Amino acid sequence: MKDRVRISLTLRPEIVALLDSKVDGTKIRNRSHAVETYLRQALAAKAGQAVILVGDQSKVLTDICGETVIEKTLSMLKKAGIKRIILSCKKSADKLREFLSKKAFSDFDFIFTENNGNGTAAALHGCKDKLLPENFLLIYGDILAELDIYDFLDFHETAHGVGTIVITSVADPKPWGVVKVKRNSVIEFHEKPKDGAEDRNKLTNLIHAGIYAFKPEIFGYIDANTKSLETEVMPKLIEERQLFSYLLDGVWFNVSRDDLLTHALKYCTPKKRPKKV
Repeated sequence: MKDRVRISLTLRPEIVALLDSKVDGTKIRNRSHAVETYLRQALAAKAGQAVILVGDQSKVLTDICGETVIEKTLSMLKKAGIKRIILSCKKSADKLREFLSKKAFSDFDFIFTENNGNGTAAALHGCKDKLLPENFLLIYGDILAELDIYDFLDFHETAHGVGTIVITSVADPKPWGVVKVKRNSVIEFHEKPKDGAEDRNKLTNLIHAGIYAFKPEIFGYIDANTKSLETEVMPKLIEERQLFSYLLDGVWFNVSRDDLLTHALKYCTPKKRPKKV
């Protein structure tokens, strides 16, 4: 193959066994693909920080099969080595602050910023001075997802856009932000289309999953007066071909409403507790 260079590697047997255990024939096709994938993950510029937007602290502290929503999100971030976490929340979110002060979360560097509920872009703008000048993740606090963050960030790097959004497929897209894509480039975004004929033509089964990867350049699209990422920022990124999509192949839940929370509780996987000796 012209786009590949043949090399010879000498590895310890346990490393080879570990690589082979990752081969599933689909996502990791073979041993060579495994070596390439994990080398890329180790060498690519990653995001070392994440912003979590918390609207209602009671939602992120809701227990979902043995873990709170915020615990599940933090666990996903920790697996990717992301421990610098900026939480945008209301000034009154004392229960969340107290919960995260537990020893179990001592590995994280939590930074709190105040969110006045003026919109997603306004909340992100309030985090600007706390962010390091590098890539970062933005996650909505009422989202649960099984996301391979390494792969997501690797895609974000290779796409060369200012932003990448995670998208997922649902049966009824109308309550969400509907996405149209072409070769992973986002070409249209419609926030919660109505039932009219015009809006029905905008529908796909792909929706914005509430997770972004951004380069620092995103703040060139946001100022102190910008309120919504969905209605003000994303259209500009799409127009300039700076927004890409990453299709989630894992579980996704939204717990922002009681009916959605009930759905998550019904289908979530209970956390395995260690057996008592």
